[in-house]
Amino acid sequence: MNIKTDENIKEIHVREILQLFYPDKYKDIKMKLYSQGNFVYLEYKDKTYKEKINISLKNATKKVVYKALRNETHKEFPYGILTGVKPINILDLYKDKSKNEIRKILKYDYLMNTDKIGLLMNTKETQKELIDDNKYSLYIHIPFCPARCTYCSFPSKICTGNDLILNEYTNVLLKEVNMISEIIDKNSINIDSIYIGGGTPGILNEELTHKLTNSILKNIIKDKNIEFTFELGRADMLTKEKLDILNNDKVNRICLNPQSMSKDVLDNFNRNISPVEFYKAADLIKQYNFILNSDLIMGLDSDSISDFINEVKTLIDLKADNITIHTLSLKRSSDMDNIKYEDKDFYDVQNKCFSLLKSNGYYPYYLYKQKQSLCMGENVGFSKRGKECIYNIKTMKNKSTILALGAGGAGKVYDKKNDKTYRVDTTKDTNIYIKDFDKIIKRKAEEYNKYLNI
Repeated sequence: MNIKTDENIKEIHVREILQLFYPDKYKDIKMKLYSQGNFVYLEYKDKTYKEKINISLKNATKKVVYKALRNETHKEFPYGILTGVKPINILDLYKDKSKNEIRKILKYDYLMNTDKIGLLMNTKETQKELIDDNKYSLYIHIPFCPARCTYCSFPSKICTGNDLILNEYTNVLLKEVNMISEIIDKNSINIDSIYIGGGTPGILNEELTHKLTNSILKNIIKDKNIEFTFELGRADMLTKEKLDILNNDKVNRICLNPQSMSKDVLDNFNRNISPVEFYKAADLIKQYNFILNSDLIMGLDSDSISDFINEVKTLIDLKADNITIHTLSLKRSSDMDNIKYEDKDFYDVQNKCFSLLKSNGYYPYYLYKQKQSLCMGENVGFSKRGKECIYNIKTMKNKSTILALGAGGAGKVYDKKNDKTYRVDTTKDTNIYIKDFDKIIKRKAEEYNKYLNI
């Protein structure tokens, strides 16, 4: 990096804005920043810019860099200087302000555009009606996939549904389910959402699926009414027998994610599933009472992003209850070499998709961002009324507790009294998880009991 700052200014705040405007070349930019009195100064290309420190030094630093690069490139980004993964959490800082005051703060202090301000505020309003922070979530991780999609960054182990490691892993995971059920009972914890994710949980065969979901039913759900999501993932992992098992074990939400409706696009990203398989699987799921969530990724088809609106229409016609619109991002541990960072039609297509969803009775209920994404676009979950996923919302909240099981499961316990969050992590290595399970479960039980009783 060629950034020079004084001891008060953090280089990372400068770098975050540089990556917005120059995602490929941000390391080549030369700048000098320093604070003096109530201002931050920027020296860049024989010009000096200054910004008054209003909210914070961090805020002023990001603003002065943003404004200088906006002036140079004539580009603007809808979230302004909000570069973090969870932009919606900025609203927690201003919960005592009026809506008009918040709009002004987001527009003038964070440089957001009007549409995104409305999206954040409307989404936050919905979440207030749905979330009880006194209730906790449970996440169970299945870190296995039948193939690795090139855009994916998750550290999943590639295997077939018949591999012995799936049996070994599930049997160990059942012991951890028993452990967490004891902690839940001991600490009188109220669970409102359970999510089995991955990876591709659908890779588990019928026997292993039943072992896992039935153990959760008997040990945790019992006779309670709890949101229970199974991330099937791929349509080629579905069988009617598996749906019967999930239905009998009180799973009430299924994620079936096409990502694209084009076979050529899917093949290009090593996701060799025919859209016809997805249609058949979605129809079969809708024969039950499951809530259906489906994901699409904007930017997979780099030649024609304008076709994306037809993919959204397809999910609407299939009566998916939740539709999540992701933006393609370049992740460090994925197999992609590069992506486009700009597309002249992106915002127009995105707005049309959002409007189409709204006109068909869907509304945004959670969102998050990822770095190095096409046009710095965000990921937004849309839902029919009453079909929202509580777990999805809580993953994007800073002040929520999620108990996590399995290799790679990252739990967090929020201590409301001290306003602190404690992490309880698990090794991502499935072999170590299986081999050293007794030590791992002992350590996790101690940590959960400790943090839950601070």
